[in-house]
Amino acid sequence: MKKLFRSGTVVMVIAVIFFGCVSSKTVAQGPVAISVSYQDFYDDLAPFGTWIDYPAYGHVWHPAMDGNFRPYLTNGYWDYSTEGWMWMSNYSWGWAPFHYGRWIYDDLYGWLWIPGYEWSPAWVTWGTFDDFYAWAPLMPEVNVGIQFGYWRPAALYWNVCGRGHIYDRDIFNVVEKRDVVMNDINRINIIDNFSTTRLHNQYYSKGPDINEVERFTSRRIQPASIREINNSAVARREENETQVYRPTVTNPQPREFRRIDNNNVGPVT
Repeated sequence: MKKLFRSGTVVMVIAVIFFGCVSSKTVAQGPVAISVSYQDFYDDLAPFGTWIDYPAYGHVWHPAMDGNFRPYLTNGYWDYSTEGWMWMSNYSWGWAPFHYGRWIYDDLYGWLWIPGYEWSPAWVTWGTFDDFYAWAPLMPEVNVGIQFGYWRPAALYWNVCGRGHIYDRDIFNVVEKRDVVMNDINRINIIDNFSTTRLHNQYYSKGPDINEVERFTSRRIQPASIREINNSAVARREENETQVYRPTVTNPQPREFRRIDNNNVGPVT
């Protein structure tokens, strides 16, 4: 185990309980009192990528993926839960980077994950224009509150698909090409549908209205209740219930997030 404590200085870490191939799952009937630390994040994500000491945010994780990887798009899909639209990742490590912390894009490394301690169905901003839905990973220090509408993700952060396809299981194959996003980014209207997390009452976006999605997809979508489990197996929905591993992260991040780049701040028009 590589320790993150050097010369008395705490360095940022991340953890993911190793989940690989789990032959059987122990499921609890109610909330499961499980906690992890940033050291756990570090140890468990290390086999699937590289930890980088990044100047702005400390230790961040770079997944070992090709250049086509995009968070909240590659190898997963959206499902609707009683807590909002939830990203269902097919990666064995997906329980952490898509439900805790934030993502940034670096021109040299590509997508990087900055760890966080609060769980949500997905840390994204949702938007819409014409007959499209759009979503983008949230950067650090973006507070999904009253001022949320004044923050604009850069064009490369956005994913766009036709409203009728938002519930597709192969959503990676139905998103629009990048030139659509580049041409229409200023027309995206932020969806004003927020809720708060359990631990520190942080705002997150619940995403598109379910009645609207049902109308565009011509499908009846039953919200899935969340059932907590005590291992990090890939989240799966069974009828009207989704089994989710969402432990409490015991310690706050050793290094505070810095403010987002001013280039990503501006009014939504």
